[in-house]
Amino acid sequence: MPAEGRVMHASPRRGLRLDWALVGIVVVALALRLYGLAWDEGLLFHPDERQIYMQVAELAFPWPPDLAEILSPDSPWNPRFFAYGSLPLYTLRIVTWLLGLIEPSLAGINGFFWSGRALSAGLDVGSVILVYALGRRLHGRATGLLGAGLLALAVLHIQLSHFYAVDTMLACAAMLTLLLAVRAAQRLSLGRGALAGLAFGLAIATKASAAPLALPLAVAWFLGSDDQGPDDDGRSYRFWWRLRGLVFTLGCAAIAMAVAQPYAIIDPLRFLTDVIHEGRMASGAADIPYTRQYIGTLPYLYHGRQLLVWSLGVPLGLAGLAGLALQMGVTTRDLVRRERQRAAARLVPLSWCLAYLVAVGGLHAKFARYMLPITPLLCLWAGDLLVRAWRLRARWARTVGRAIGVGTVVLTALYALAYMRVYAQTHPWIETTRFICASVPSGSSVVTEHWDDPLPLTQRRSGPDACYTQLNMLRFAAYDADTRDKAYHLLGFLQGADYIVLASNRLYNTIPRLPERYPLTSRYYEALMGEELGFELVFSSSAYPGLAGLELVDDTFAHVGLLVPRLLAEREAGRSALHLGSADESFTVYDHPKTLVFQRTATLSSAELQDALGLSTLELP
Repeated sequence: MPAEGRVMHASPRRGLRLDWALVGIVVVALALRLYGLAWDEGLLFHPDERQIYMQVAELAFPWPPDLAEILSPDSPWNPRFFAYGSLPLYTLRIVTWLLGLIEPSLAGINGFFWSGRALSAGLDVGSVILVYALGRRLHGRATGLLGAGLLALAVLHIQLSHFYAVDTMLACAAMLTLLLAVRAAQRLSLGRGALAGLAFGLAIATKASAAPLALPLAVAWFLGSDDQGPDDDGRSYRFWWRLRGLVFTLGCAAIAMAVAQPYAIIDPLRFLTDVIHEGRMASGAADIPYTRQYIGTLPYLYHGRQLLVWSLGVPLGLAGLAGLALQMGVTTRDLVRRERQRAAARLVPLSWCLAYLVAVGGLHAKFARYMLPITPLLCLWAGDLLVRAWRLRARWARTVGRAIGVGTVVLTALYALAYMRVYAQTHPWIETTRFICASVPSGSSVVTEHWDDPLPLTQRRSGPDACYTQLNMLRFAAYDADTRDKAYHLLGFLQGADYIVLASNRLYNTIPRLPERYPLTSRYYEALMGEELGFELVFSSSAYPGLAGLELVDDTFAHVGLLVPRLLAEREAGRSALHLGSADESFTVYDHPKTLVFQRTATLSSAELQDALGLSTLELP
């Protein structure tokens, strides 16, 4: 009997112990996701989360209900925002309304982050439970438990649970759809197909990128077991029965999507406009500043490196990708042997993973969070791989396999604990604001950058950190095209400013990689970091992950050819650090950005500044 068969038929006493193990995993997952929910002190540093809260605050269900008003595009229940699906917005609105009945402060936008982030954490823990259920159904309880445990420790999931965007809801809805689709594939029926379709509809109402889930539903219907279906008089009858079942399932999905996102139908022009805009952003068809960071990055390989180094960590990332390869091999073997029913159940999640990877991995925009809908499967398949290695027959191979399994779990747990240090520290933007308010004289001219949060923070209205209005704040439009007018304004900033504040690496990690497009601004960042413009670094704040004195440091200078400012270089030299190279911007700039504050220490003439910027060698329009 196969090893996974032995697990599936474990004694009730053994099964009870394994179920308690799941409870322990869920408790750990919750603890990691709920710790430090107020990491930004409720100031909403994540722009997508901030946008969602503003949209939710505008939602109001007409009461008493007026059907004509509800079905109108002008209804106050219409979010008028379809960059994401409507389900996350409606869910938060309903949850905060219910909580507001108990504590009124939770019903307002200033209290949204508590309920939103707790909801995000709960949805991600839901994914942990669904991985266990899917793993137990396909591979046995041991694999289900290990896969769930690895997902509980996955750093990308821990991080995104601390924001209320749509990512954790999408991953949870995708896993629910896959679990129900596997269940349908193992015993086809219209009822099981309907449940899978409803889950698919909810996934689409969360984000349009869930569309490839239609493929595993098709796999379930065309390859699944129909032993419990109607009598079969021939291949054509079976085909048409399966096709009708798939159409019925997709019809259920359409109904669920219409209920959860009704204004996609009622307000189609706005819906299509937003969806097309998001598609153009993701594909690179639209030139948007915050996606210029991905110009020149390699499809698929960029995501692979981010998964391995940052999102999952090297041990879990390697195990997950090896587990994916194992699933592809085992499923192909079953198909070649015409073991269709066994292959169908495995092919359901595999088809989703591969279809999603092909569709999303090749996009121009490569935000780390884009991989969240498939990382639960990578954790599950890592668990399957490690369980198989644990049970290898050859003694030496089994010893090696068990060492690798233990090492993967331990190192993944250590990485998760190291990441919690981010939420145990004061956020760098808050710390930098405190430095500016305490050290920068009132009336000083401070240059910040567009497309980034200004520092000192504007959200502070009172107290010692509320000094924004006491300073002469200037904004450098670095992403604008390099022209003579831009050069003129930059020279004015450099001659008139007392401080230059960079809130993150958003711009200086993108623009120097595009020297043909930004010859002037690239040279500006080179000269600023090299302290050639009369400004020197006087303050920097960061909040690296770390454990037992060892920090995990991301590079924001070397990979774009910039010098490290002297003060920061001296500080970094004193760290016990593991330097892991560059990280995706979206992985660092929300919860642990690196801030830089430069102070004027010398006044250069216009000619000296022009020479430092190399203006005489540039041909600007």
